[in-house]
Amino acid sequence: MYHYNDNLKDLMHQYKAVGDYRLHVAFQSDLMGLCRRVGRLVPLTTEPEHFARRGFDPVLGLFGHLPLWPCLAKGNTDQPQARKKRGARLRTPQSFTCTATLSELQRVKHICLVDDLYTTGTTLHHAAAALRDAGYRGQITSRTLIR
Repeated sequence: MYHYNDNLKDLMHQYKAVGDYRLHVAFQSDLMGLCRRVGRLVPLTTEPEHFARRGFDPVLGLFGHLPLWPCLAKGNTDQPQARKKRGARLRTPQSFTCTATLSELQRVKHICLVDDLYTTGTTLHHAAAALRDAGYRGQITSRTLIR
């Protein structure tokens, strides 16, 4: 939805690294139409250690006013994506698992993965792979706030 620039870099740093949760409402009006144009919205949630350190999930903060289907769980990784260079991001091992049952997945025709920031696409590809591994055969698309 937005092109990554210095201003957005500063805003995301303030939101995620500093933990200024008040910024979660900054994009709410722009995101309102998202749920009318896509399938079931599946957030790419943060890993448990990051949640414990921040006290909130940045993706749920940004997209939480929309009807989300949180059917993916993210495990802890050795290092946050933000601290990795491109090559290391691309080599990041799978950390998502699908928590939905096959029966639930079969009732959904279209899943739209939602995330805050797109860099290499590795996180989105891992999330889609977790859904496929769980048996989902429908359409998967994605929307990120910033790229």
